[in-house]
Amino acid sequence: MAGLDNGTCIRLEVLEELDMSTVKRTLFVKSVWEPTRLSPTSFSLAISDGHRAWTFEGSETFVKKRAEVWDKNVSWVMDKLKLLLTVVQPGIAYHLTGMLDNHRKFSFEIQDMETNLSLTANFSLVDASDPEIVTRDLLGFLLHGNEILTVDYVKKCRSFDQVLAENKALSEQNKRFAHEKKQFEQAVYKKFVAVLNSKKIKLKELKKEIEKWKIQPESKVERDDTTSSSSGEDEKEIDHQEREDGSSGSLIGASAFNDPDATQPFLDEMENKARITEFPNEDVPSNVVAALLEDTSYTALPRKRRRR
Repeated sequence: MAGLDNGTCIRLEVLEELDMSTVKRTLFVKSVWEPTRLSPTSFSLAISDGHRAWTFEGSETFVKKRAEVWDKNVSWVMDKLKLLLTVVQPGIAYHLTGMLDNHRKFSFEIQDMETNLSLTANFSLVDASDPEIVTRDLLGFLLHGNEILTVDYVKKCRSFDQVLAENKALSEQNKRFAHEKKQFEQAVYKKFVAVLNSKKIKLKELKKEIEKWKIQPESKVERDDTTSSSSGEDEKEIDHQEREDGSSGSLIGASAFNDPDATQPFLDEMENKARITEFPNEDVPSNVVAALLEDTSYTALPRKRRRR
C-alpha cells in the first residue's frame, strides 16, 4: 500500500469471472479520497492490470444512496470503504465480473458486526478512454510514493544507526562507571574495615578495664569483712574472760558464806576499807557514795566496749 496526500494505492489478488470461468488476476487499485483522506465524503477509483484500465467515480450522491440502502451513516460507509481499499484485509474476497460493453463490476463484502450481516459493495467500472494514461499515472503515483518511502526509510536507518552509536557509547560509559564504582566501594570497604577493627580493639580494652574495676571493690569488701570478723572475735574473747572472772568471784563468795570462820577476816577487811575520813576531790558517782555510806547494793559503772 502506498499513500500520498489524499491518495492511496493497493495491490489486490482478484478473482475475475469471464464466460463461466474464474481467473485469478493481480490488479492495482488507486483511490483518491475527497476532500481529505481523513474525513472523506466522496472518492474515485483507477484500476489497472498493466494492459487494461478502468475508472469509477464515487460521488457524494452515490455514497448517500449506499448509506440509505445499508441503513448506515455516511461516515460509517466511508470508513469501511477506506479500510478495505487501503489495506488488504484477510478473509475478504475481491471479485471482478464481466458486464455488457466490456464493462466490469468490482465487488467485495463488508461485515457488519452490529447485525452480523454481510453487505456487498458493487462498483460499476467504466473502461478508460486511454488505458495508457491511467496506467502511467498509476505507475507515477507508485514511484513517487516509493521515493517518499525510500527517503523515510533512509532517515529512519540513519536515526537507527545514530541510536546504535549512542547506545554503544552509553554502554562503554556504563561499564566505566561500574568499574569506578567497584573500585570506590572496595576502597571504602577497606577503610571501613580498618576503622571497625580499631573500634573492636578499643572495646576489648575498655572491657578489660571494666573487669579490673569490678574485681578491686570485691577485694576491699573481703578485707573489711576480715577486719570486722577479727574485731568481733576479740570482743567475744574479752566478754568470755569477764564472765569467767565473775563466775570465779561468785564461787568464792558462795564457799565463804558456807564457812563463817573463813568469811570473818574478809568482812573485817571490807569494813576497814569502807571507813573513809574524807571524800576525794574527784567526782564520784552518786551510786558509789550511797553504796559506801548506806546499806545499798553497789552496781558497777557501765563498761565501755573498745572498738578497733
